[in-house]
Amino acid sequence: MDPVHLDKSSVSELDPDGWQQVRTLWVGAICSVDEVILRSTGQLAVLKHMHAEHRQDPGIAARCVNEGLILRHLQAGCITPGIPKLLAMGMLPSGCPALLLERLGESLAESIGPVNAPREVKERAIAFLLHVGSQVAQALAHVHALGVVHRDLRPDNILFSSPDQQAASPCFRDAYVIDFGLAKVSRPDVFLPVSTGDEDILGTDLYMAPEQWESAKHVTGAADVYSLGVVLYQLASGHPPFMDDRRQVLMYQHLVTPPAALPDELPPELSHLILSMLAKRPFDRPSTQECSQRFAALQESVSRSFFPPTR
Repeated sequence: MDPVHLDKSSVSELDPDGWQQVRTLWVGAICSVDEVILRSTGQLAVLKHMHAEHRQDPGIAARCVNEGLILRHLQAGCITPGIPKLLAMGMLPSGCPALLLERLGESLAESIGPVNAPREVKERAIAFLLHVGSQVAQALAHVHALGVVHRDLRPDNILFSSPDQQAASPCFRDAYVIDFGLAKVSRPDVFLPVSTGDEDILGTDLYMAPEQWESAKHVTGAADVYSLGVVLYQLASGHPPFMDDRRQVLMYQHLVTPPAALPDELPPELSHLILSMLAKRPFDRPSTQECSQRFAALQESVSRSFFPPTR
């Protein structure tokens, strides 16, 4: 089977002798993710590589390459907060696209829990929610400025820095947005062309915006704002705003049903911000830049409320 031909000159060949596999972290329908050790430095890293059976599908291969190009352009000239560091990208000898990425820690999916708890636990839970909201919104603002829509933001795709990495916050580790495999790209000068049908539905059902259920092709960054709102709602209440085993019912809920009120323990301004991110119409939602600024302001006010300065 011949490998897919990709004509982006920036996609070179990767030498698998440059790392040693430690273990497989995740196996998906399109790609696998392995933990590896780089032979040159002894550094732990992550290798994300497409499965060989997709080599003759140029659309899938292009999405895998575009993920690396997204990270490369986000990091051009500087480190973008909340975006994993791309160490290398290219094609394996098998003809499969692959990315070498920095090794991060656990996912947000392992930290979900309601805030209706004893006071000291509640205060930390609210501070954590604001920390995640602020950092993820800031990362998404950079992504959207590049003309990219993530389209699959969910707790599994938000990772924290490893315990040995220095974090910006003294209380919590930094949050990172990962997995741009379903991302919508709109710059032919930067990315490989990928075709999405007018009625294609891409994403994860529990977290998809109303317009994403109708067409993934035409969504804007507002869909990512909605998905982040779902994630934060889940952090605040312990469950997503809409849940049903029947896909058609879940779609109807996202399209029509208002989310239930958030726990009273949340500051009213925070509840209002999260619910505004869950507005049914894209243009009624705040931008990621506005979300980032409002979360940062709430972090200051909540900190003063819970931890007043000592005299």
